[in-house]
Amino acid sequence: MKFSLADWSFNKGDRDVDELYHCFKSMGYDAVEMSQEENWSKVWNADLKMLNISGPGMQKGVNRVENHVELIPEIKEKIALAGANNIPYVIVFSGNRDGQSDEEGIANCACAFKQILDDCKKHNVILLFEMLNSFLHVDYQADSSEYGFALARKLNNPNFKLIYDIFHMERMGCDSVKDVVENLDLIGHIHLAESPDRGIPLSNGNIKYADIIPKIIEAGYSEYWGMEFIPNEGESLSELKTAIELFKSYQ
Repeated sequence: MKFSLADWSFNKGDRDVDELYHCFKSMGYDAVEMSQEENWSKVWNADLKMLNISGPGMQKGVNRVENHVELIPEIKEKIALAGANNIPYVIVFSGNRDGQSDEEGIANCACAFKQILDDCKKHNVILLFEMLNSFLHVDYQADSSEYGFALARKLNNPNFKLIYDIFHMERMGCDSVKDVVENLDLIGHIHLAESPDRGIPLSNGNIKYADIIPKIIEAGYSEYWGMEFIPNEGESLSELKTAIELFKSYQ
């Protein structure tokens, strides 16, 4: 198993950043996600990979055509930046629903991403489309696995994959094993946290990771497992260590 961690969750500015990244590496983490550009050299100096950067459009998204003129150039800039720095993924979003049907939203998202995928190929970057739960991200449109799968099938492009966040999708009532196993060709990355509070994944928590993880590995998933939980105050390093040891035990 390869493990990554979301920088926003664990780099709170209360520790020396160089020391922090070296600590992540010593625990067994392989990559950092969504780190600020000024910290990328520190990520690399710790022999960690910069796995992804986040694009715009989480709320005001490409699911509405009127946003395309602003967002498409911004996403292309992120792709070029990622490619120039050997960062393999750019995370993208649907935007909020605001009364729009999923059918229209998917069509508009597909229209936008079709204009971007040639840039992805040119820069050797893959778009990672993220589905989020709409309890935490109120009115977010892509709040189901079905939305992401329908969009990915519509685009049918190797430079477009999905982040499957088990916390977000289980929170929405999705069956993460069924989703991932049956659509493994569409999954580029997996995120992990406990439900409903987004804390550290537990051995006896609401999400049965001990059952879920071996089935996904058996199906052939070999990409990164990304820790994106919110640690208890002052316990981020100890919880990161506990989490990686727990998930390694599921192999």
